[in-house]
Amino acid sequence: MKAARPSRGARAEEAVEAARGAGYFASVTLRLPSIEPEAVLASPPIGVRGFWQSGPHWIAHAGSAAEIDSREGVAGPPRGDLIAWMRERAAKLFAEPWVLDLDGEARRPRMHGGFAFDSARRADREPGFWEAFPSARFVLPAYEVEADERGAWLTVTRRFPSDTSGGQAIDRLRLRATRTREQLSRLERQGAAPGPVPSATAIEELVDRRQWQHAVDGILGEIRSGRVRKVVLARSVDITLGRPPDSAAVLTALRTANPLAHLYLMQFARDRFFVGAAPELIGSLRGRRFRTMAVGGSTPRGADPASDAWLGRQLIDSRKNREEHLVVVEDIVERLRQAGVRIGAIPKPALLRLPRIQHLRTDLEAETRPGTHILSLVETLHPTAAVCGDPRSDALDMIRAREVASRGWYAGPVGWFDEDGNGEFAPALRGGVARGPLLRLYAAAGLVSGSRARAEWDETRVKLQTMLAAFGVARMR
Repeated sequence: MKAARPSRGARAEEAVEAARGAGYFASVTLRLPSIEPEAVLASPPIGVRGFWQSGPHWIAHAGSAAEIDSREGVAGPPRGDLIAWMRERAAKLFAEPWVLDLDGEARRPRMHGGFAFDSARRADREPGFWEAFPSARFVLPAYEVEADERGAWLTVTRRFPSDTSGGQAIDRLRLRATRTREQLSRLERQGAAPGPVPSATAIEELVDRRQWQHAVDGILGEIRSGRVRKVVLARSVDITLGRPPDSAAVLTALRTANPLAHLYLMQFARDRFFVGAAPELIGSLRGRRFRTMAVGGSTPRGADPASDAWLGRQLIDSRKNREEHLVVVEDIVERLRQAGVRIGAIPKPALLRLPRIQHLRTDLEAETRPGTHILSLVETLHPTAAVCGDPRSDALDMIRAREVASRGWYAGPVGWFDEDGNGEFAPALRGGVARGPLLRLYAAAGLVSGSRARAEWDETRVKLQTMLAAFGVARMR
């Protein structure tokens, strides 16, 4: 049995010895037969679990072998260095002694989690929805199922005390992984899926049209004065359900209705979770290849193909929407340039057609320097002009002053990264946070020159419908 870094020729027992009384991690990976996310999500719920999907690639995880929480210690990480602090803590975790089962697959689990939109506003200290979601929180899962076009894998991980031999640790995990694989295979054969989503019994808007009009008019005045070019203003809706929902049921409803979105679920307690279907990526890094996406400008979908195509053409030709989109593209390109990452040729905007709304979208690619970490790129880009505004600091000041409810993790980076710095993150959009039978949903509109309060209100209403539809709310006023 070899240790976690076979290239160094270490043995499993040497890794255990290196733990020196502090314990060590061990992981076992087994191949799975073809499996759908619904079977994994139908497993009995536990306190900590999550999900990520981008295209055909998805990862479901459950349990916790280790966590990194920004509330650690007395002072916690410096606010401005939060993402760098997370990267440093994760590097130390991955550098701990680790034993892998090299007689089979040899994989380590990823870190899954996210960051608050604005770490200066500690939403986890405010009574309400975000207590389980501090400025940053990531989990190293006890169970991780990954699937893509190549197949599916189950990785089981646990921390063992140093007085447990490496061989014993691997044997125990093999048994646990085998039992879990059998359970998942049985659920897949039975066509198991999470139960229904409870319907909404009440809806409360935290900001009414008059308040929205006042806030939008104030920001448009700042835009006319030249202080800012764009500000993204969010509003919230609280809904009450007949009973506490199963996060997996909500996720499955969103996944069924939004197959092209980036699906995310972060759950840190049975009744505390954050779930959504984001239309865009902050970035994806695999090796040196980095992909990101600029999304800005929107219009509803049409009732039939002809009206849908007409609305799409109007969006592409709209001066206001092209301006909103251009701000996002220029912001991304300039911030990456300052970080030493140069984007290649910039294509013309295309249409991103989602079930209820369509956006202008520009896909951007770059080759990064060797050793680049996805968290470094997230730190460079977040918050983009798509979720904050331009210039960033002034737009952020206006958001803090004019938004009634804290965003918490809404519009913050959520996703995963591995020990080599690969990973994917999306801005947590089209989402909601749950506390028992109560949920708070968020949506935002990008304000630029030419924006009108009524149209922006209608845009947020369409965006909120992504989540509301999962709870049986056909239409909002």
